[in-house]
Amino acid sequence: MTSSASVSALTPEFDDFLFAQINADSEETPLSMLSVLARLDLDPWAEAAKLAELPRASAVQRLVSLIAAIPGAYPDAGTVSNRLICLLPSPPGLTVPRRPKLGFSDLLSIRLAVGIALALIFIIQLILMTR
Repeated sequence: MTSSASVSALTPEFDDFLFAQINADSEETPLSMLSVLARLDLDPWAEAAKLAELPRASAVQRLVSLIAAIPGAYPDAGTVSNRLICLLPSPPGLTVPRRPKLGFSDLLSIRLAVGIALALIFIIQLILMTR
């Protein structure tokens, strides 16, 4: 490999991608992305991190070229690449936005609803106990 992988780079976030089979529909010996990247003398975790940061179309194009570069190239590299790119974690800038914080009036409304629900439960228990 061109660079040794540091222990900190071996995080599980890329496991789904790296251990996915590129020839899952084939009866041949399973071949994972980890194997493909290692055969190309690339650091699998570093390459997965680079692909995860690229826009989807660029990542697919890069992955197609990597798969095509291995001996016994796969004719369906585009389909395989599209499937595998979906297994990469999304880039930090594309995370789902957090819910906005609740305002004071929202919190009062929630507390009021909970208070009413608890009062109703208490009243129902009193009614059931007096029967």
